[in-house]
Amino acid sequence: MRELRDILAAHHELARTGQAGVLCSIVHAAGSTYRRPGARLLVLPDDEMIGLISGGCLEGDLLEHAARVRASGQPELVHYDASADDDVLWGLGLGCAGVVDVLLELVDERRPGPLHWLGAWREAGRTGALATRLDAQGLGARVALHPDGRVEAGPALPTGTGIAEIGARLRAALQSGQAGRVATPEGDLAVEIAAPPLRLVIFGAGPDAAPVARIAAELGWELHVSDGRPAHARADRFARARVHCVPAEEAVADVGIDARTFALIMTHHYLHDRTLLRDLLPGPAAYVGLLGPKQRALDLLADLAEQGLVATEEQLARLHAPAGLDIGGEGPEAIAVALIAEIQALSQGRFGGWLRERKGPIHEPGRP
Repeated sequence: MRELRDILAAHHELARTGQAGVLCSIVHAAGSTYRRPGARLLVLPDDEMIGLISGGCLEGDLLEHAARVRASGQPELVHYDASADDDVLWGLGLGCAGVVDVLLELVDERRPGPLHWLGAWREAGRTGALATRLDAQGLGARVALHPDGRVEAGPALPTGTGIAEIGARLRAALQSGQAGRVATPEGDLAVEIAAPPLRLVIFGAGPDAAPVARIAAELGWELHVSDGRPAHARADRFARARVHCVPAEEAVADVGIDARTFALIMTHHYLHDRTLLRDLLPGPAAYVGLLGPKQRALDLLADLAEQGLVATEEQLARLHAPAGLDIGGEGPEAIAVALIAEIQALSQGRFGGWLRERKGPIHEPGRP
């Protein structure tokens, strides 16, 4: 998610100066690949690259293709097949056993490609969907399904394209959560679900909150930090977060909680934690993480039950106390890794086990 933020910022600067870049987007992947569809990088006029679509093995080759796209102004679809051993002979040495298709297109102020839509959805914190034509006649032409249900065709869409049919496919993809490459009478489409970044709210701005915030910011998450102490709730301590200085009694209402919010309680203050739990558990947060030993969490829940809030099974399922994966970490940085790793895993429906013991592919087909 951070790469999209950086790409949008770089594109904005290019548009401001009247320059163009080449946007490279993975539109199809099969087998073992470093990145999945929706991963992007932006090649700037000086060949600086913003973003990453492989472990570094494709980027050099893509620079050559980007130069042609920049010169011609025409999109190009590049196919990489590392399912056989001969990719080493090509000088790429991908080291994976997969297939990747990358769409390259010129983007500037007049032709933003998908970036205008992706940026608007990201800013609104909403999920949209994109269909990109991959056939020679309509290569790079798009149809967007906006979060409010509107279907919008891009300016380069060839006449005769079944926009209503594509809109129906996008709605089905959003409903099922499955995207990918699909065949249509006009040719193949790359269907992409564009979800907003994960939203993390940290309640408590003590020293141990700083490494959690740093890692979350590196991941490009939408980050909020809330604390009632002015000496702690300072923007200079959490430069890439929205900092809220409000007492615990007002903190949850102040920051706002929705179904994509992951909440971490790390005030290390029993009464504040109880207040925050009281307000968070009945709400829609996808995750409520609480620092401290398990017995402390049980005591807090018992106190709340005496006050009339008896946690339901659904609420307890969302409560992680103690929060974090069991990685044996000690110290603020290691604990931060455990906390962030648990949230990342849960947001993707994973359990944080050993990849070597996972049955089946690392990446689930069709998942955004």
